[in-house]
Amino acid sequence: MKLLSLKKIQMTLPNSNSKTYLELVDGRSEELHFTQAAATKFTVNDSEFSLKTGATVDIEIENVDLVATSQVLWPGQIVRVRGGVHGQGESIKASATIPLGKKMADGVQAESFLYWVIETPEGTYHNNQPIHMKGRITGLPPKDATFHSEGTIAIYDDKEDQVGTLYGCLQSN
Repeated sequence: MKLLSLKKIQMTLPNSNSKTYLELVDGRSEELHFTQAAATKFTVNDSEFSLKTGATVDIEIENVDLVATSQVLWPGQIVRVRGGVHGQGESIKASATIPLGKKMADGVQAESFLYWVIETPEGTYHNNQPIHMKGRITGLPPKDATFHSEGTIAIYDDKEDQVGTLYGCLQSN
């Protein structure tokens, strides 16, 4: 693979909407609808290029700050999700794959691996395995893009006891 000599480029995603299902171990659950509390900052890093496969663009999401008002689990209370440097302490990894002979504007596959800190009225939770999000983008920042998760992700309290699961994550930019 050949490394393209691109500089790191910093960008922001000014707004997005997200939702996820949060199910607690006692069986209570809610579909939470999040909005951004602050613009998401990210860095586009150097790309790897192969004559056989194309290019992979690596992205570091520096911060995620989302808020939702609970309607079921904690009516009227705020649930906050933080990720990145101000969440779990390090950037979230993401990438876009541009096949040989295509441009990003043609629409390419992108994915991210999210680690969240979830602040609820019952405590602060986190995931130890990433929420794997997949989507299709036509540029950076990824405007008019939708990302979704597959599977179920366990969430834990600060004692590492499982308190619930997340599933059905969806993000629209």
